[in-house]
Amino acid sequence: MELGDVAVVTGAAGDIGAAICRRLAADGATVWALDRRAGQAASIQVDVTDSGAVDAAFARIEEREGRIDALVNAAGGPGGARHGLDEVSDQDWHAVTALNLDGVFHCTRAAVRAMKRAGGGSIVNISSGAGRTYSRTGVQAYAAAKAGVIGFTRQVARELGPAGIRVNCVAPGLIWAAPTRIEWERMSEAARERHLEGVALGRVGEPDDIAGPVAFFLSDDARYVTGQTISVDGGAVMLG
Repeated sequence: MELGDVAVVTGAAGDIGAAICRRLAADGATVWALDRRAGQAASIQVDVTDSGAVDAAFARIEEREGRIDALVNAAGGPGGARHGLDEVSDQDWHAVTALNLDGVFHCTRAAVRAMKRAGGGSIVNISSGAGRTYSRTGVQAYAAAKAGVIGFTRQVARELGPAGIRVNCVAPGLIWAAPTRIEWERMSEAARERHLEGVALGRVGEPDDIAGPVAFFLSDDARYVTGQTISVDGGAVMLG
């Protein structure tokens, strides 16, 4: 990001979203923080699963700032239901996919309209290691949606390149955020040890570990990078 760039971050009240907001602000961006939870962390309260509300929020930002230069789709989460596949309800499935995949689509579509008017931009989607391998949470919809985010990233990067819009993706591993703390408490001591043994760097990640790669993708240092997904997981999944 550069001084004066306008960036929109969804899921801004979460640990990862908040860390991204802080980093982009420190890099000189004007940051609009979006979240469905009201509070000081959110510039605009909006549910990303509501396409009409998303369109209104992005229109408000563009009207206020004159343009939108960057979008980070950080809203998401595995939800609370844990069932075997044969017991998963339609409601549980759609609630998770709506947040983690539909929300990315809604916000990207709205941002792209503004970015085309501005002559370009950059988008970073937050997927998950679950989208590259499988979900330790056991949530089938979450793994499917996060894999969908990676596929969506590649597809729209190809489509939007001629418009000067780059689209990339970060796939976090286990990051010390609110959902992770819940999962960590559910694990036995042996399970925790097994997990850390599978991480080359031997630790759980921090939200700032995600903010750095996001900032790189949005920066001019990545001006010739698009359609890429990088795993930020301490070496748990080593994919090229």
